[in-house]
Amino acid sequence: MAAFTITPDGHGFILDGELDMSNAPDFAAAFAEVLPVGGPVTVDMRKLRFMDSAGISTIIAAARGAEDACIILHGVHDEVQKVVELTRIDQLPNLHVMPCTVGVS
Repeated sequence: MAAFTITPDGHGFILDGELDMSNAPDFAAAFAEVLPVGGPVTVDMRKLRFMDSAGISTIIAAARGAEDACIILHGVHDEVQKVVELTRIDQLPNLHVMPCTVGVS
């Protein structure tokens, strides 16, 4: 199992490592904590190196369950960006994808 951490940052959280089916429930729990607060939720993905379909499913479920909130995926890059583009999750009306390589590790 690869390392994965979620760090709250006041507006959402920062992901680091590899997001897969083994830790997607933790990712879903992080969304469950911040979405009821309201406002936009920023998911900083600059340090995320891998995401599989479990991560995509979690993002879709969060976006569909938060019709009055926006989710911003910031720092999407490389392999994670390919998965996001292939799955076209950016087509969800309240999900915004912002590629960025500043601070990518």
